[in-house]
This record gives sequence, structure tokens and C-alpha cells, in this order.
Amino acid sequence: MSLYGQENTVKGLISDENNAPLAFVNVSIAGTIDGTSSEEDGMFELETSAFGTVILKATLLGYEDYSKEINIPQQDKLIIVLKPNAKVLSEVVVSASSFQLKGGSPDNLKSAVELVTVAGSDGDLYKAMSVLPGVQAAGTDGKLLVRGGESRESQTYIDDMHVLNPYSSTPENTAARGRYSPFLFDGISFQLGGYSSEYSQGLSSILPLSTKDESRVSKLGASILNVGAGAGGTKSWAQSSASFNVDYTNLGPYENFLYSRGRGEWIKPYSTLSAQNQLRFNIGENSVLKTYFAYDKTRFERVTKNNFSTNERNLNFNEDNTYLNTTFRTKSKSGFNFFSGAALSVNDKRIMGGLVAEDRVGMKESELHLKTKISKRFSDTYKLGVGAESMIRAYNFSYADTATFSSDIDHSINGLYVMNDFILASDLFLNISSRLEYTSINKSWNVLPRISLSYAYNDYTILATYGKYQQLADRDYLLYNNELKTEICQHFLFGVHHQSKNKVYRAELYHKTYDNLVTGSNYNYKASGKGFSNGVDLFFSDTQFLKNWQYTLAYSYNNSKRSFLKYTEKVTPEYVTQHNASITLKYNLFKYKTIWAVTNRFASGRPYHNPNKAGIMNSETSPYNSLDFCVTYLAHKKVIVYASASNVLNRSNVFGYNYSSQKNSSGKFDRVAIQSDRNQFFVIGLFITLGGKTAYDPSTF
Repeated sequence: MSLYGQENTVKGLISDENNAPLAFVNVSIAGTIDGTSSEEDGMFELETSAFGTVILKATLLGYEDYSKEINIPQQDKLIIVLKPNAKVLSEVVVSASSFQLKGGSPDNLKSAVELVTVAGSDGDLYKAMSVLPGVQAAGTDGKLLVRGGESRESQTYIDDMHVLNPYSSTPENTAARGRYSPFLFDGISFQLGGYSSEYSQGLSSILPLSTKDESRVSKLGASILNVGAGAGGTKSWAQSSASFNVDYTNLGPYENFLYSRGRGEWIKPYSTLSAQNQLRFNIGENSVLKTYFAYDKTRFERVTKNNFSTNERNLNFNEDNTYLNTTFRTKSKSGFNFFSGAALSVNDKRIMGGLVAEDRVGMKESELHLKTKISKRFSDTYKLGVGAESMIRAYNFSYADTATFSSDIDHSINGLYVMNDFILASDLFLNISSRLEYTSINKSWNVLPRISLSYAYNDYTILATYGKYQQLADRDYLLYNNELKTEICQHFLFGVHHQSKNKVYRAELYHKTYDNLVTGSNYNYKASGKGFSNGVDLFFSDTQFLKNWQYTLAYSYNNSKRSFLKYTEKVTPEYVTQHNASITLKYNLFKYKTIWAVTNRFASGRPYHNPNKAGIMNSETSPYNSLDFCVTYLAHKKVIVYASASNVLNRSNVFGYNYSSQKNSSGKFDRVAIQSDRNQFFVIGLFITLGGKTAYDPSTF
């Protein structure tokens, strides 16, 4: 018996096309966390409180996803036959360093529920990815740091359209969050290096996200958390659907209850109001039109002061961020796949008391991204793809104190690319691509080639990739020198992957070279910096090493040096951690409809410059460590309880030091540690279904 009604049991047998039983197949009821896995003989028993017509799903690495509508209670034993995933051969994309967090690839599949139940993620997409190899321990801002690159070197795309500002804005030394819920997306493919020539303006990694093409279920739900509340829903029609979501976050009650005597005094606590809407239209059998809109407003005001100063000021922050994209996909009878899209990003920040009391800072940035592409598989062995795009950008910066300064830049990034995919043999794949890109601000042309080779043997895949990528210098440097050369990064990668049933093992070596990095200071900048980053990434995953248990283990070694900004000689940047490791354990307690998860993250110390010692970047902080925990519980078929705690041991991690510009009476420079504003964070939430037959997820999309 369940806590809220009669428990029903669905029984069945799972085999392949040769009638061989398949073990460790994940079996679940769509829209719930009811699930189990098949035994060695292919048999499974799934206990659920669901009743009536439901969707039963079965998934296994290397096989096509199985989905069938059944009625509960189910009287007969189900016979499920899984087919090999033919797309692995027919639509393979040769890409090293790619982690498919969701979607059709057999490589490290995860559902949205699995993603947000990574302990310490607090339901945030970017935090959940921090346990992957190649991702270094984040700084106080919480943004992605990949293979020795700074956070701006990682770019996000939604439905192949660029997102200018994927992170929320937060107070200093507070981790940012992604603006978009993982539940929005049907495909999440994190590409750490050697990625497709289709994508631009990322030197270290690309995160392409794909929203769902359709939603066949109408539903309505609400969420109540210790830091806010939300509501949303979907209305589905025969060939279309409309979804909406509204969330409000306010840290005032949380801060007052746990940190009544905090490091900063809030005048207006941190708050955000966000709204999202998506429309989907299935036009005929092979065409999809989608429009996605997101808006969020962020406000806070707090008493703050600069280091080594007693002068206080009220820091007043106000931001509006808007993102809108529209995409159209269709496939002709002759086999041509056509895509066109437009995306608009607008971010407007107004800050008072940013540097000194009563000063005013304005930063308004916008981007219009236009894109079209076409592809066709001309034979079983060859596929061609071509595309063109333009990113039209504008940035205005103003500062007013005793004097007023204002500057703006308007420019565009224009690209053409061609991709050739060859299946040389049933187990040998080749990609030869190239991108031609023109940046108007510095009147620069660049040819960016890419070649990748993949060989599959039994359960092993060997990959080798070379790619050249470019990215404009940061906007704040372009304001003072709009002739800065475009930054260049070349990737060399070699990897060996092993995959069998529920196990994934990966090892990758990489080497990156940097050119045209920004150097200089005090508004005098040039593009003379160089650097390199190399290392090795290891990844192990077993979704059934014990019944109902799964683990992932990731380790990364990175060696990076670059000359940049004030450093005229190559040094290890302050954001680089040489050794990074994470272990994640999950236990699916199906009987009690609960998922428990524990994650431990470790990183070696960060380099920093100590002016009290000889040399440059001559010291290192203590190692970073964080033990995180979360639990997800289906308290009722329409109520999900989620609780998460980060850094449960309350470790005071140090990310570097700020030093005084003047020596003290002892002839030394005083210092202040750079730490997160809060060592720990706790989230407790209820997600409640108000209408519809399926359980509510946080975004309802």
C-alpha cells in the first residue's frame, strides 16, 4: 500500500530483437519518478500509484527509447523489444569531449530529473554540469570554467540560437544561476572542445540546448520554496501547445532567518521576477515552428564598502533581461533539412553606488542573431551541411560621478560554414568542416578549420580532433580599443571511450594554444597575450554497480599558463585549479518513491599573487572541498518534495586574496580573503500538480 492509495504493479519482460534478455533497462512512468530496472533475465516489476492511461518508457544505452501507452492496473505481462539505435550510424556527429546530458545519443544519457538531483546543484543546470570532467571548481561567481579557460569562453545556445546572458546577476561573491530551467530542454549536449563549426564565439566550450518540439499533455502546477514561489502550465492541442511559467525569488526571509548578522546589511533583499512562454506549432508532418520568450527582473540594495576602507555606500542594483527566439525547421520529401531562426537578447543594468557613494553606472547590451542552415544526407556514407549567420551587437556604457563618461560600440559577427560528414566504414567516421568569419569592429577575416576522426571497435571508441576557434575580446576592453585582434584558440584532442550496458568509461587528452589575448591595464589595452592549456580528463559512470545505486567519478588535471592583462609573462591564471575531482552517488529507493544523492567536489588550491613575497603569482590557496546532499520524494502522485544542502560541513573555502595598496606599520601589505558570501545554501520546495494527470515538474514545460 502507498501513503495515498492502492499500489499497482506493472510486470514485463525486456529483450533485444534476437530475443536475448536485457538487464539494467530503466523502466519508468512518464511524468512521475516511479521507476525500476530489469533483472539479468530481462524481467521487471514496477510499483506505481498511477491509475488509468499512462505512458510507459524503457531506455538503455545503445538502444532506441521505447514508449507505449498502457492502462493501469495492467493485467497481462508486457513484452518489450528494444531496437539498436540506428542513429548511432546514420546520423553520427564526430565530436570529442561531448557529454549528452539528455537526448538521443547513447553517450551518458540523463533525464531532467537525474540532472537536477545532482547533489548541490539546487536544480541549476550549470551547477549540475560542474561534476563533469574538464569543468574546474567554480569561483565565487559560480560560472563554468572549462579546461583552463575563463568563464566567458563558454557559450550557450537555445535551439541553435545564441544566448547573450545565460547567467543571472548576483551580488559580489555570490554564485550566479542559469536563467533557464533544465526541464525546458529535450536535448542537452555539453561540448568541451573540438565542437562543431556551426557554433561561434566560444574558445573553450559550447552548451547547445534544445527545447521540446511538442507537448501532448495539458497540465497546471505550482511550486513553493523557502526562497520563493512559482506557477506554470501547458495547454496542448492536436498540432500545437502553449506553455508558461512565472517564478518569484526573494532571499529576504531566508537571510533574516539564517544570517541575521551577515557580512552585508540588506536594504532591499535580493529578488528576481521571471516569466517564460513557449509556443509550438507542428505544421504538417515534418515542420515545426517554435517561439520562446523569457524575461527576468533582478533587484537588490545593500550596504557595502571597499576592502581596507571604512567608507560605506548603498549599492543599488537593477537589471532587466529579455530573450526571444523564433525557429522554424522542416524536412522536404527529397531529404533536405532546412532551419531558420532569429533571436534577440537585451540586457539593461542600472547601478547606483557601484564604486563610490551616489555614482551611477549604466550598461545596456543587445544582440540580434540571424541564422539559416540546410543539410542533406546524399548517401549512406556522406552528409553535407552548410549555414550562414550574423550576430548584430550593440553595447552602451555610461558612468557618472563628479564627471561623466559615456561610450558605445556597434558591430557584427558574420559567419559562413560548411560541414562534411563521412561514414568511411561501419565503424569509421570522419568530419571535415570549415568556418569563414568576419568581425566588423576590427575588420578581421579568419578561416577556422576543423577535422575529426572516430573509430568504433566493439564497446570502444577512439577519437581525434583538431579545431580552430575565435572570440572577440571582452566588450569592456573593446570600448577603449576597438581594433583589438580577435582572440584565437586551437584545440588538439585525443580520447578513448568505453561503453557497455550501464557503464561508461572515458579518458581524454587535450592541448589548447591561445593567441591575441588582451594585455595591458588602466584603459590601455592591446592583443599581444599568448598561452596554452593542456591536461587529461577521466570519467567513470555505472548506473547499476549495485541494485538501485549509481555513481559517477570524474577527475581532471590541467596545466595552464597565459600572458594576459597586467601579466607580461606567462602565469597560471587565478581562476585555474590544477586538480579537480568529483564523486556522485545516487540511491533510487523506488519502494518509498525517493531519490537520495550525495556529491563531493575537490579541487587543488588556486594561484594568487602575494606582494609580500618575491615573484609573480607566487602563492596558492588551500584546497577546495564541498560535500553536498539532496533528496527528492514523491509524497503524493501530485506532490514532489525536494530538499538540497550545499557544503554541509560548512567549509570556508578561499578563492584568493585582495591586498591593500599601502603597507602597514610592519611594512607588509594587509589582505582580505575572497570567499563566498555564504558558505552554505539550503533549498526546500514543494512542487504541486493543480490540474492534469501527470506530476508537476519545476518548469511545467
